[in-house]
This record gives sequence, C-alpha cells and structure tokens, in this order.
Amino acid sequence: MTRPTQKQGFTAHGGIRDIPRGAVPLQKEKSQESKPARKSRVGLLMMVLVFSMGLLVSQNSDQINAYVNKPIRIVQMANQLQRADEGTVRSALAAHLNAGFFALDVQAIKAQLEADPWIEKAVITRTWPDTLSVAITEEIAIARWGSQHLLNQYGESFAPELRSDDLTLPLLQGPEGMERKVMEQYQVFSQMLSDTGLRVREIDLSDRGSWTLHMDNDLRVSIGRSNVMDRMERFVRFFSQHLYAQLEQIEAIDLRYSNGISIRNKTVMPAGVASK
Repeated sequence: MTRPTQKQGFTAHGGIRDIPRGAVPLQKEKSQESKPARKSRVGLLMMVLVFSMGLLVSQNSDQINAYVNKPIRIVQMANQLQRADEGTVRSALAAHLNAGFFALDVQAIKAQLEADPWIEKAVITRTWPDTLSVAITEEIAIARWGSQHLLNQYGESFAPELRSDDLTLPLLQGPEGMERKVMEQYQVFSQMLSDTGLRVREIDLSDRGSWTLHMDNDLRVSIGRSNVMDRMERFVRFFSQHLYAQLEQIEAIDLRYSNGISIRNKTVMPAGVASK
C-alpha cells in the first residue's frame, strides 16, 4: 500500500520553513518598529544640541557681539578729492565709526556727504570686520549761473563757495528753471563760433526769451528771440568775410533784423576829453 504523502516543514531549497499565506515575518515587524524609535532619538539629540548652542550663545553674547560687530578702524578713500574738502569728509565719517560694523548707518553717512555742494554722489561699502570704503564723485563745473551758482555738465545748478578760478568760467544767466536750456544753447553758440576766433564769455536769456552774447573781447552781440540759429549763421558768414579785420573798432552788433546786421563802432574820444 502506498502511504499518503505528508507535507514537509522545509523546502528542498535550503531549510527555510514555508510561511503560511497571510502571515508577516516577525523580523520585518521588528525593523518597522525600530525606525520611529531612531527618529525620536535623533530629534531629541538635535533639541539638546540646539538648546546647548543657544545657552552657549546667551552666556557669551557680549564677547560674540564684540568680536563680530567691531568698530570701523580702517577708512579707504577710493579716489583723491579735487574740490570737496577732505577734512570735512573725514569729520563726517568719524562721527559714525564707533557705532560698530553692523550698526553703522551707511545711509546717514551718504546723505551727510552728499550735502556738500561739490559732492555729486557718495558710495559707501563695508568690508568685514572693520573696513569702510568711500568712493566720491565730485561735481564738474562747466559755467557760472548768476552770481552765486555753478552749472555742472547736466545743466544742474549747485552753490558751493566760489574760488578765484571759478570766476574765469563763462557766465550764463536766465530765468529760474532755464539752466539746462541756456547751457545747451551756450554749447551750440560756442561750436558755431569756433572758426571765428570769438569766445563767448557771457550769455544772457531775458524773461521774454531774447538772447544776448558777450565775447571775451567785450564785443556784444544781440540776437533776439526769433530765428536765432539763422541769425547766428548769417553773423558767422558776415564776420568771416567783412568784420574780422575791423574787430577792434566794433563795440556791438545787432542781429535783430530780417535781412541785415547793425554795427556800432567804439567811440574814439579826442585826447584830453573825458566821457561821462
């Protein structure tokens, strides 16, 4: 008789007991249970570390702040000053340097420096731990505006304390708010007169819009307010052809005519006669 076959507890592949369907290995359950435990221990360790660091910082805050927030000890000037007073600049900086590197009010320093009429722009840069760099752009005076102001290359007026060399700049005058227009017209007139040898010493724009030029040889040229460019071109041609040789005898030229030019010669007084 054949005996009924019995189920074997081990497979033929190496002694691993077959696991009934639906069962979960005990080893796997232990592994899943250990992961939350590890995370909990890591989190606790991080909390202890953060707390320890916070306590350390709190106990040594004064020493740390003194090291990190040092006062500025080095001031570097990026460029030499031509018109702005270096002593005034350094005094303005010195008033802020003891505040500490991070507490330094850069905007306040910038505003104080740019209040100087000769300083167009100031750029302040901090370099840790204790260095301050200062780059200053100064105004460039192109002409005088009235008796108290100067004009820069953008036609903007500023009012520094004038020196003797400032008085040699061309004098431009006109209504308030017309600074840029007068400066641009001065540049145009100077270009048109470049071949004549005449140099504009003074230019005046009246409230009614009439232009008058004073040359460096005291010659006055009245242009008027209409057809300004046409009249100047006519003057340049006429001067080059007819007036160049007589320039020393001419006092004033009036261009305010549609098709002509009026010339007034200097008055030659006889010897021993004084003019009033």
